[in-house]
Parts: sequence; structure tokens; C-alpha cells
Amino acid sequence: MEDDKKLDRLIRQREEWQKEVEHVLETKKERKNKFENLSWVEIKNLYTPQEVSDLDYVEDLGFPGQYPYTRGVYPTMYRTNPWTRRQVIGFGGGEETRERVKFMMEQGQTGFSVVFDHPTNVGLDSDHPAAEGFVGREGTAICSIQDMRDLLSNIQMEKTSLNLITANPALLAMVVAIAEERNIDLRNLAGTLQNYPLIGHTMGSTTYFMGGTLFYSKRFSIDMVEYCSKNLPRWNSISIAVRNTREAGCTAVQEIAFGLGAGLAVVRACQERGMDPDGVAPRISFFLNSHRDFFEEVAKFRAMRRLWARKMRQDIGAKNPRSWMMRFHCQTSGDSMTRQQPLVNIIRGTLHGLAAVMGGCQSLHINSADEGYAIPVEETAKLSLRTQQAILDESGAADVMDPLGGSYYVEWLTNQLEIEAKKILTQMEKMGNFWNPVVQEWMSLQIAEAAHRFQKEVEKGERIIVGVNKYVEGKEEGFRFPLWREDSEFVRKQLQRLQKVRKERDPQRKDLAEKNLLAACLKGENIVPPTIEAVKAYMTVGEITQVFEQAIGEKR
Repeated sequence: MEDDKKLDRLIRQREEWQKEVEHVLETKKERKNKFENLSWVEIKNLYTPQEVSDLDYVEDLGFPGQYPYTRGVYPTMYRTNPWTRRQVIGFGGGEETRERVKFMMEQGQTGFSVVFDHPTNVGLDSDHPAAEGFVGREGTAICSIQDMRDLLSNIQMEKTSLNLITANPALLAMVVAIAEERNIDLRNLAGTLQNYPLIGHTMGSTTYFMGGTLFYSKRFSIDMVEYCSKNLPRWNSISIAVRNTREAGCTAVQEIAFGLGAGLAVVRACQERGMDPDGVAPRISFFLNSHRDFFEEVAKFRAMRRLWARKMRQDIGAKNPRSWMMRFHCQTSGDSMTRQQPLVNIIRGTLHGLAAVMGGCQSLHINSADEGYAIPVEETAKLSLRTQQAILDESGAADVMDPLGGSYYVEWLTNQLEIEAKKILTQMEKMGNFWNPVVQEWMSLQIAEAAHRFQKEVEKGERIIVGVNKYVEGKEEGFRFPLWREDSEFVRKQLQRLQKVRKERDPQRKDLAEKNLLAACLKGENIVPPTIEAVKAYMTVGEITQVFEQAIGEKR
């Protein structure tokens, strides 16, 4: 009774206050019709206990390290286990990227993360005609196991978590083969493979790698999950890279729904093969975006973590608490980085990174200020790492678990994003299986519509982007650091490396490996073991892809 009286009194006080607010806004003629976040969820002007009166602090909020993990996946979070400072690196070939990795590790980076160039991701060698103009740009060119050896030559693989931003099975095979060369117990090998099974929205997906073939996307993704689950217990066999979907233009709510939809589809596909969800789910990780709206991003991470826990426990029936934990790497928004007034990008990266930390990420990359121009140079890459270090060691944000927990606004928004994401998941399930082309086409349409709507609001001045549609300067300022420039000799050197590998390898061993790989594909066997033998025989990425394509053609 006493609590009811207090709530009634709060409601009356709020109504009186709201009248005063309305009067002031009307007098000053500054009132907008409504305020909306980037998911077009309408935002009130004030939040009180009234908005979270239905929040169950045990079932909905809980404690860090306890179901439903709204407040974080580990009991002590960053006090005992700071997030991994994992700046993404990739340009040139294995040798060129290795030098940048070495530099960043010397600056205090704590994780290894490499992105690969477009030809490598889609399974082309550097000398393929379609690769011209793309080799070593926006990622590392890897053609053979020798390139991967060059990349990993300074890395203690058993002591470093390796993050490979690719879905290409050949690159996973190369890492395993090199670990075996070094006599490293595969059970001690830690890392992550992106292996993202979503069509069309990202070149990091197995569907993109397999040319849009959904059947083989599913099969190859699950092959890699199955192999890693049996042989690499510390390896994240799949990273649901919905971050790239967000870069394509989807909202935070869609990022939650599409990411969880992909994750649940992977678990169910593994069940179809007879795998126990508790043997798979603990090694599924997520790759998420941290975008413009600070509070929406914090709430997004919390809502997605809670919804994953509930889905895994209630719908899938997983019994191991580690299967309920949604662990994620976060990269800050790239499409928020502008060419106009580029030093403002430093501020953007800081805010986005802080949101990821407040939301409980396990590892983090903060985009560099020159992202709007080119690949980061050493100075800007180091500055992004220093930003992470300042957040960790100076801001106090890492000292308390879930520091925004209990905020009326954050808790209300967390609930709201979860509700809206559940609606999308339900709609997708009614349309059919996640792998269904109809579902994938619908998702692509939703992303395109969201991107178009946002862009129109920017053009109308309804969404402010500093330096772009407000506070615009007459003359573009330009960037104050030297910009990255491609080594004009790199492509020639990369092609020479490739030619050398082809010339010096044992042709009989290569032919046998090629034959065995094709046979495994046609028989429906797991493709990872014969792919490992293929890279050991110095088959190139392009040659391995040709075998996969041949198998697909014969199966069709």
C-alpha cells in the first residue's frame, strides 16, 4: 500500500512537471514534434521509476555473471579481466601486415586481429584477373600457406588469441597446419573465425564466399563449427558478424534480431547433425557494432545478451550456463567516420568505444580518425589504441560492473529494444527457416529501407552529423596526419611470392590433395581435414576454391 501511494504521488508530480515543461517549450517555440533514436523508437523527455515499474530485478536484471546476463557475462567483469584491446590490422601481404602487428603489440595491443583483402575473402588468388586493383587493399592478401607463415612468424600462437576476419575455410586450415608444424597442441590454440552464414550483406560471410549458394554456405559453416568443436576447444568456431550488417544500414533493433537469428540458426543446424547445443554454443561469439546513439548502443548490448540467454535456455534447451552467455567483440562504427572535419572522428571513436565498454564487450576495436580517407597509418592506429587504454586506465568506466545499470532510461530502453527485436525474430520464424532465400531477401530489403530512411533524414537535416549537415565549414579542412599510401611495388612482390610457391611445390602431392578434397566435398564429408592437407601441399586459396566450385557444379 505504501509503495502504491508513493507511485501515485510520483505520477501526480510528473504530470505537474510536464505541464511546466510544455509551457516553457511552447513559449520558446523550440519544441520538436518528437524525439527518436536511430531505431526510430520514440524517446520521452524524462524517465522515472514509473517506466520501469514492471521490471523484475531478479528475472530481468540479475547480477553480472548470472542468468540472464543483462549486466555482463562475468561476475567481476573488467576488474579482473579487462577487455582485449584488439585493433584490426590488414594491408599488403603477410610480411607487410606482420610489421604493423608487431608495432601495435609493442604499443600495448593485447589481441591479434587481421582482416583479409577482397580476393582472399572470396577465394581468388592475387593473379586472378578479377583481383586486379584489389590485392592487398583493405586487407591482407593471402594466397598460400607461405603467406600465412609470413604473417604469423612473430606471433606466439599458443599465447595469443587469433582473430581471423574471414569465412574462407582455407585460412582456418592454414592456421591449423602452421600450429601442427610448430608442434602446438591444438587444444591450446585460441582464436576466432568469422564464418558468418548470412547472405548478401557482407563479404565476410560463407554465402558470399560460396557465390550465394545457401546450401553450401550452411554446409561449410557447420563443417567448420563441427571440426573446431571436436579439435579446437578454445577456438570460437563462428563469429556472427552482424556488425557488418549494421554498417550496411540496419538499425540497432535489426542488428539484435538478425544477429540472434543467425546464431540460433547455426545451433539448430548443428543439432540436425546430431551435435549437442552445449558442445557448440559456448564457442559461438558475436561481432557487433557500436554506433552513434550512446545510450541506444549500451541498451542494445544488454538487451541482446539477455535475449540470447533466454532463447538458448528456453527455446533451444541448452543446460550449460556458458551456452547462455553472449560474448562479443565490438568494432566502432565505420560509416560514422566522415571526411569532413576528420579530427571530430577522434571524438566519435571515443564515444562509440565508451558505449561498448559500458555495454560489456569482451574485446574492442576503435576506428581511427583517418578511416574516411584510407587505411590507418601507424600514428592514427596508435591513437585509437591509446583511446582504449585511456578508457580502461583513466576514465573509471572499467572499475564498476554495468555502471549504467539501474538508470531508468537505460533499463526502459533495454526492455524496449528487446521487445522490438523479439517482434522481428517472430516475423522471421513465421516466414521460414533462417537459411530460406525468402527470409534472406526480406532481411536485405529491411536493411536497404532502414539505410534509405536514415539517409533521407540526414539530407533533410533531421539527423545531425557534425561537419556534414551542420557546423559545416566552407573549405574542407583535410587531415593533419600523413595518409597511408600503397607500396607501388607490393603487387609485383606478391605475384612473385605466388609464382615461387607454385614452381617449388611437389606437383604429385598437390594433385593428390586436390583429388582427396574433391572426393570429400562430393561424399558430404567434413571439408576441413582435407583442406588442411591441401594447404600443406601448397594448394593456393584460388585452387581450393575451384575445387569447391567444381563440387557444387557436379552436385547441382
